[in-house]
Amino acid sequence: MDDRLALRLLDSPTARVSLHAIVAFVAVFLQGASAGVMFFIARAPGWERVRLIALIALSAALYSSVDFWFYVNVDNLPLRALLVQVNVAVGALHASAWMRFTFSDASGRVRSMPRWTQVLAIGAPILALLAIPFGVMVDRSQMVHVQVPWLGLDERTYGLSPFGNGLVAVVLGVLSVSLVQHIRRMRRGEPGAAGIVAGLTIFLLFFIEEGLVATGVIEFMYLASPGYVFAVLPLTVQLLQRFVDDARRLAELSARLTTEVEARTVERDKARESLVEQQRLAALGRLAAGVGHEINNPLQYLLFHLEELRSTLGPEYGVAIRDSLQQAIDGARRIGRVVTSLRAYGARSERFTPLNLHDVVQAALRIASPQLRHRVRIRTALHATPLVMGDEGQLVQMIVNPLVNAAQSLAALPEGHDAIVTVTARTTDDGQAELLIADNGPGFDPAVLPALGEPYVTTRAHQGGTGLGLFVTRGLVEAHGGTIALENATGGAVVRIRLPAAPPTQVHAEPVVRASSEKLPSARVLVVDDEPALLAVMQRALGRMGHTVLLAPNGRAALALVEAQPFDVVVSDLMMPEMSGAGLASALADRHPALRRRLIVMTGGAVTPEDEAFLAREDVVVVNKPVSLSDLDAAMRRVMEAA
Repeated sequence: MDDRLALRLLDSPTARVSLHAIVAFVAVFLQGASAGVMFFIARAPGWERVRLIALIALSAALYSSVDFWFYVNVDNLPLRALLVQVNVAVGALHASAWMRFTFSDASGRVRSMPRWTQVLAIGAPILALLAIPFGVMVDRSQMVHVQVPWLGLDERTYGLSPFGNGLVAVVLGVLSVSLVQHIRRMRRGEPGAAGIVAGLTIFLLFFIEEGLVATGVIEFMYLASPGYVFAVLPLTVQLLQRFVDDARRLAELSARLTTEVEARTVERDKARESLVEQQRLAALGRLAAGVGHEINNPLQYLLFHLEELRSTLGPEYGVAIRDSLQQAIDGARRIGRVVTSLRAYGARSERFTPLNLHDVVQAALRIASPQLRHRVRIRTALHATPLVMGDEGQLVQMIVNPLVNAAQSLAALPEGHDAIVTVTARTTDDGQAELLIADNGPGFDPAVLPALGEPYVTTRAHQGGTGLGLFVTRGLVEAHGGTIALENATGGAVVRIRLPAAPPTQVHAEPVVRASSEKLPSARVLVVDDEPALLAVMQRALGRMGHTVLLAPNGRAALALVEAQPFDVVVSDLMMPEMSGAGLASALADRHPALRRRLIVMTGGAVTPEDEAFLAREDVVVVNKPVSLSDLDAAMRRVMEAA
């Protein structure tokens, strides 16, 4: 093909029409692709409003599609007249989509728009669509001939009628209202508003240009199709920017979630370890109760034998022998106190009772003694304090933990340092019981102090510390309605625990046995225990006191004796085969309620929760093994006088 032939083809009407069709086709492709992507994205949760942007892009693509058919049908004037009217209606739909995007809420509902914007958004496209069948938007008596020689344009079509020009003006007005609203948002600094204003402004200028060309005011190329690209472009850019921002936030959230999952996994593992530790402590408590029972039974008849031996010593025995015997009795009682403390430490009764804080401190010191004795010197200043409501075992543990922590902290000091732990009990100005556990060591690490008491926070990780001691202590204190404070004072660390005083309605005076020089009247006593040695020593000891004593190895045998003959008092062990002390109490309550009120339960420790609940009842008289003869005598006097 030579150059002259190419120039003739480019100058032909077919070539000129193809050039306009290509521009329209490119516009259709860009706007249609944007609409498809937007409709797809709008399916995602939280992106529902993108549907409005997709409608704007779809109406723009529809307008360019009509333009494409307009340009490929150069000689079909009736069809071109119809396509002009269709495009006016499509332009009205496009303006309506802009109005809805601009004035509706996040859901895009038409009802959320102001009433006047609803009228414009719905009325303009309906009016244009209804006018198409009647063909009133074009004036077939007027022909518009567009000639632009340097662009190769030479086109003819019917001009718009006054009604058509009015509809175009309405469409421009609707678009202008949206533009003004976005200008206001741009002035307020809303993100993306400036791009929308720029795109709408260019589009309106191109739309006005096409209207002026269509009315013959100016002769130039129709620019509405590429103008729609500028209208959709800022929305597409804004959408992509939001997509990028959301993707970045999603990546950050994903990284944070990964970190949180790892942290929660570590916490779960530590919580599992803590649960195992709690189960181990619970097992230790049950073991302590069982061991206490096994120790207290032989300790009971050991103590009775020692007391019996002391009472039978004649004046011919010297002071040294009597002192040795007294020391043996004191040693046996000390063993009993240690076992009782262990039993209290392992107990986890949920029933709070009024407790003397001094007794709790002494029990805690006995528990912690093996870890304190060779490390620190203990000083106590136990001033008057009110009774507190609590669980004895939990309060003991609450004190043992900071005592052991203080001893371990002082053990790291150089040799020659006089390590001292001071335990102070006193009453605060507002009537609470306050306990101070202070040491003369280096104090708490200031960097860790604010977090101490939280799980797994420890200053002794290098020594195997788990960070659970103070955490458990804080939980126990709070469970008792108290507060705990960790402080650094001059010359060491201080753990300050405050517990509320027991309400007056909860403080019951302990039954007081009246001091009497009169001998307890002779009574018929039934002793029930599964330890033969203990039965023998009890029979001998109570017999020396003038009582008639019968023995039974378990609750069933005791019931058989009760049915056969009367008794004044029943002294029964708690844990026995066949029928326990609790079972015996229940049977007596049914058959012999008067004797049930004169039942004394002598126990070396409860192992099961049911036994613990039984011992906690107010109608159960309990003496803990090892019990002295004087204490047993006092308990018998109490139940007999009460009856």
